[in-house]
Amino acid sequence: MLVKDIMTTNFVCCSKNQTLGDVLPMFTQTHSDMLPVVNEFNHLIGIITKNQIFKILTTKPSFETTIDHYYKPEPVYIRPNDNIDQTRRLLLQKRIGHAPVVDEKMKPIGVISTKQALSSYNLIYSHLESQFELLFNHLNFGLFSINKDFQISASNSLAHRLLNIKHHETDAFKQMKNLSEMKELIEEILMERSNAAKKQLTLNGLSLYVQCYPLIRHDELVGAMVIIEDVTRIERTINELQLTREWEQKLRSVIEFAYDAIILVNKRSKITMVNKGFTDLFGLSSSSILEKSTSELFPELEIDNVIKSGISVQNVPQIINGQQSLISILPIKESGETISAICKITYRGLTHLHEALTKVKKLEKQLSAYQNEINEIKGTKYTLFDIAGESDAIRKVKHEATLASRSMSTVLIIGESGTGKELFAQGIHASSGQKGTFVQVNCAAIPSELLESELFGYADGAFTGAQKGGVKGKFELAQNGTIFLDEIGDMPLPLQTKILRVLQEKEFQPIGSSKTIHLNTKIIAATNRNIEELIKDGKFREDLYYRLNIIRLNIPPLRERMEDLPDIIQEVIKRLNKSGFYIRGVTHSALTKLMKHSWPGNVRELHNVLERAANLKTSDYIDAVDIPAFDRLADYTVFPERTNSTYKDMMQLSEKEMIQSALKEANGNKTKASKLLGISRPWLYSKIKKYNIQ
Repeated sequence: MLVKDIMTTNFVCCSKNQTLGDVLPMFTQTHSDMLPVVNEFNHLIGIITKNQIFKILTTKPSFETTIDHYYKPEPVYIRPNDNIDQTRRLLLQKRIGHAPVVDEKMKPIGVISTKQALSSYNLIYSHLESQFELLFNHLNFGLFSINKDFQISASNSLAHRLLNIKHHETDAFKQMKNLSEMKELIEEILMERSNAAKKQLTLNGLSLYVQCYPLIRHDELVGAMVIIEDVTRIERTINELQLTREWEQKLRSVIEFAYDAIILVNKRSKITMVNKGFTDLFGLSSSSILEKSTSELFPELEIDNVIKSGISVQNVPQIINGQQSLISILPIKESGETISAICKITYRGLTHLHEALTKVKKLEKQLSAYQNEINEIKGTKYTLFDIAGESDAIRKVKHEATLASRSMSTVLIIGESGTGKELFAQGIHASSGQKGTFVQVNCAAIPSELLESELFGYADGAFTGAQKGGVKGKFELAQNGTIFLDEIGDMPLPLQTKILRVLQEKEFQPIGSSKTIHLNTKIIAATNRNIEELIKDGKFREDLYYRLNIIRLNIPPLRERMEDLPDIIQEVIKRLNKSGFYIRGVTHSALTKLMKHSWPGNVRELHNVLERAANLKTSDYIDAVDIPAFDRLADYTVFPERTNSTYKDMMQLSEKEMIQSALKEANGNKTKASKLLGISRPWLYSKIKKYNIQ
């Protein structure tokens, strides 16, 4: 403790030119028996004490007498940062009751007395006592003292908890039988049979380490001091570490004897474990690659991309050191963060594996044929099982779609263009109990003046040029089935009113007919537009929105479920193979390139990219070289603002214009044009024929 912590700051000073009449009343303004005397600069030059004033008064001087000749110059003074113990000794040594406290400029800032210095010891003791109690009760081990009558004299809170006793239970060792083992250990000290007794024992389900030591006062044994440590957690940690070491050894053994090439890497892509299969494949020793970065040694594996994205890679083909191989990379996560990864390369026995896969594919074709028959009956191509992906986001939507298929409630599907809204609509119908067919209407592709008759049909002679006998509308064709109103956000307002009535009344009349058709049809609507914004702009009826928005499915864009990309690629390849291509898969380098793209056009864009690559590939696999840089890809993978044309129409128009431009630049030379476009000549010929380009 320092002087500044206890000094009195409520004091007064006087000058040597002041009279006795001035100074005497000043003592009534302070509790101090001394007044500092200062000069005109407020610097300390001396002191005058109450005793000195009394002595002067006994000589009966005039009250106009100044204290110039009575004050004591060059007094003992104290600094504010002086230690209290040193100050106390100084005051006692000089036999001084009070002393001024001055700053570095010798200006008085306080007064300290011997009484204050002595009383500060009580404060220090009280402070130390408080600190000791705080420390005592927050020790990370139990501590208590016990006298020779086995009464607890002092104990901390942890000791109470470990012994399972209350603070006031000082006779616990006499009354509680479960403490008998610890009592025997304490007796070793109290009976003076040992200077220290230690033992590990179990109490109240805890593993405790107990140490006892003699408590001596004036050379006489008065009791024992007992320390209790809870080693339950330590033992558990040791067991866990032992188990971890055992599992690590097992893991090393399994990895070492694995038939495939395997490495483990940490989140910095450094190799932490490697087996012989891997070193044999690359012709390296384990010591030369351990703790080295895979990004530097094996960039073709692109393991760092899996660690960054958290997306696993399963059995992706790649040529490694001239050998056909299959690469699998699995990210290992903790609390949602990728902390390491394991990479497996299969390069042995692929011939037998290929034969087995061929048999599996034959079975898949048979199953697919049966599924196609079922789909044809229902008027759909896809089921919910055909929607690729197992991410949490897509599994949630598939589950909601399954629930939606079990009722006749209206379903509204919201999602960006190319996310697969039609697949979900067909999947819901395929899973439903509706025996009728699936009928799709693209509200954006049909001119507004024809859309009404397209939906509701018309009677014979309803208007000039009407087909004789009339025509059934889509709603009637979808009776007992499902009607899918795609791009409903583009439906004209007048027609929205009629659709609202159909939803409310469950009936309609064909144009020019008095016949009322009662509807038993499940209605699914979809849009890529922001309907809430359309309502604000007066382009969509709010009451229709509420009627449609009974069950809402929000389809996540591809960029938000990139972990599904490998599964979607396989599904797209399967569909491409059905249309006449022969693709065994994509290589690891191609998959990595595809994973780095943001996919603004979603699954539709992915399908276009893979179909183009399928036309360019020179082997059974789509490789990275078959996929152009995505800045070039944007030139022909177009996703413009919606008009009354479909996306398909606009993409074909863009593709046709691009081919015509290349042919013009090449002066009609198809070989040069195909090189300019970066495509094969057969692909160019097929497109020229398709678009009837002269």
